[in-house]
Amino acid sequence: MTDIIVEVARLEEIIDVRHQVLRHGQPRSSCYYPEDNYKHTVHFAAKLNNEIVGCASIYKESHPDFSLKQSWRIRGMAVYEVFQGRNIGTQLLETCINHAIKQKAHVIWCNARMSAVKFYKNSGFKIIGDEFDIPDIGPHFLMAKNLGIHIGQTRFVEIAKKLLARKNPIPAPQAKINIEKH
Repeated sequence: MTDIIVEVARLEEIIDVRHQVLRHGQPRSSCYYPEDNYKHTVHFAAKLNNEIVGCASIYKESHPDFSLKQSWRIRGMAVYEVFQGRNIGTQLLETCINHAIKQKAHVIWCNARMSAVKFYKNSGFKIIGDEFDIPDIGPHFLMAKNLGIHIGQTRFVEIAKKLLARKNPIPAPQAKINIEKH
């Protein structure tokens, strides 16, 4: 397989992927989101042999559960079914995460379909809260990843607590310290 190239794209270049993968059987107009034209929105296309096979959009948007100034949302992430399982989605997601990091984001989040939860978990995203339904699309989970690498340790811990507030955190095992008596 030839290398995948992920690059910035125009909205119209990625609408077909969104429509076929995310909104199949619905009107094409359902593939346009109000956020598509936000000042900070960036659309990415994954290309194989110069053909678009996947897409993702990212933009600055706070979520009420996070109440952070620098929250970025991923939306409209899709890869044609025939190309799924080839790390194309991972490359798109990494591109979005890197973009958010460059923008000094504290957190990156999305509403993940049930079928995508494992994919996001594999990239360090956590489920926040309970399952919810988006009409005409289906069940989703709010998922987020802390990008606290740009801020001090204290703020990082504060953000992590907010992200995990609805779940009981699993305690990390403590390293055993071997102290030899001399």
